[in-house]
Amino acid sequence: MRSSRVFFNICLFIGAVLASFALVEVGLRILGIHYPAFYIVDSKRGYGLRPNARGLYSREGQALVEINEAGFRGSLPSSELSDSVYRIAVLGDSFTEGLQVDEDETWIKVLEKQLNMFSSCSILNYRNAEVLNFGVGGYGTGQSLLTWRYQASKFRPDLVILAVYPGNDFSDNEPNSRDDRPTFRISSQGLLEQDDSFKLSKGYLFRTSIVGRVLDQFVNHSRFLQLLNESKNRVAAFRRSPNSSQSDSLSVAPSPPPNASPNAWILTEALIMQLNRDVQASGARLLVVSTSSPDQVWPIASQRSSDPFLQERRLADFLASENIPYLSLGPLLQHEVDQAPGRLFLHGFHETSLGLGHWNSSGHNAAARIISPWLCQQ
Repeated sequence: MRSSRVFFNICLFIGAVLASFALVEVGLRILGIHYPAFYIVDSKRGYGLRPNARGLYSREGQALVEINEAGFRGSLPSSELSDSVYRIAVLGDSFTEGLQVDEDETWIKVLEKQLNMFSSCSILNYRNAEVLNFGVGGYGTGQSLLTWRYQASKFRPDLVILAVYPGNDFSDNEPNSRDDRPTFRISSQGLLEQDDSFKLSKGYLFRTSIVGRVLDQFVNHSRFLQLLNESKNRVAAFRRSPNSSQSDSLSVAPSPPPNASPNAWILTEALIMQLNRDVQASGARLLVVSTSSPDQVWPIASQRSSDPFLQERRLADFLASENIPYLSLGPLLQHEVDQAPGRLFLHGFHETSLGLGHWNSSGHNAAARIISPWLCQQ
């Protein structure tokens, strides 16, 4: 009798929990609250964008984000190549991905529109520009190389742009193993070697296990679990930078990023040379663009560091030696900011930290306006 009562109470408790979960789930769906997981484990690159993911991104800025079935932002291009289309593939990190703004506000889409507005653009040769966004947050040069090999090259672009973020792309190329992605190193014979030891990490093994995949599907389809996951991610982000606030961002200029080590530079150059060879082997051309870091375009000129473009100059010297066209956006964006001293913020958002973080719509728009005429001359 007693065991029956215990069993009844357990069932009652489980039923109450499930009913509460169902009520919360229904309520979140009625209110339209959802935080989809935009990233998924990837055996080639460590992680990538989740095919067919759709939802509101509001961790920084606010935008409706849609990922196509091939796993990159934007509508899925036709597999049929047309003589009337000039296809451009852009590789990069979160500054290219642009989850912080609506797709039409990303520099990718603004660039496409501006190229198609020019009455004369030599690179297009009277064709329509189609710019594809293969950017993924957190990617370095190595993952951009892998994105070209396993994803972007399938769409047979005429031109490839590697967008480099000076804030961390160079230092991210340190030849150290990581548990979330493949890394690269230079062998004793001077060859570029890939390190896939991330596949042995506990995180990767769990996410690719049956339990991990089932849990991933639950999170992907449950608004309640999405809310819990988003809360966890925001707490983790706050712990990484607890002092990031609106008042701070308007009064103190951000610190410049650390310079990359000699080993990181050697690997960066080797990765770009390999990407250039791979792109040329497909019949396309490679161009490189560097974005800006918040310290470089801080609107109060007196608070900036004395030489914020040292790494870009080194990159320019290397790319010139390889005959790879290069555009450094930082100095040009800084000039735009200086035309409206103290008033133009290209990074950050009013709701979070103005002047810090990623490009806002003004940053994306300014970048595209600078890139488009330069690109037409290539």
